[in-house]
Amino acid sequence: MIFEQVDGGLRLTIDDNSREVVTHLLGELRGEIASAKRAGHADLAPHMKRLFPAAYHDDEKHYDEYRRLTHDDLADAHVRAIADAVTMLAPGRVFHSGEIERFVRAINALRLVLGTVLDVSEDGEDEAETVEDDKGDDHTTLQRQIYDYLGWLLHASVEQLNT
Repeated sequence: MIFEQVDGGLRLTIDDNSREVVTHLLGELRGEIASAKRAGHADLAPHMKRLFPAAYHDDEKHYDEYRRLTHDDLADAHVRAIADAVTMLAPGRVFHSGEIERFVRAINALRLVLGTVLDVSEDGEDEAETVEDDKGDDHTTLQRQIYDYLGWLLHASVEQLNT
């Protein structure tokens, strides 16, 4: 069980190494979101476009207006969720009612970005080689392991939302 019931809420029971890796990656994502906030949609890094989706694919004028009205707020919401998740990842931290949803948002954003880097399709099928076929590329293997770990963490967190 990834969460344990304690007085006042839930405690995340992951090992310190995993906690440090997720915290580090969330910090990197926060920096990328800050850069994306200043960029036009065409200038967004491909792996960041999942966090800033286009509302109007065939109408640039409407999309520009949509982006003007929502982009900064969306970036700020991502940054707030990441800041909350980093706080919640502190060892011994007790999650209170409502906090898990913000944690889920941050972990999901991180997993979406990493999934895009790894070319994982929206239906969950891996477009690139499988981990078993990925001989000699330790970096990609590590990214896939982190992606899978984030999926497990996300799943366990969503289960807590549904209880």
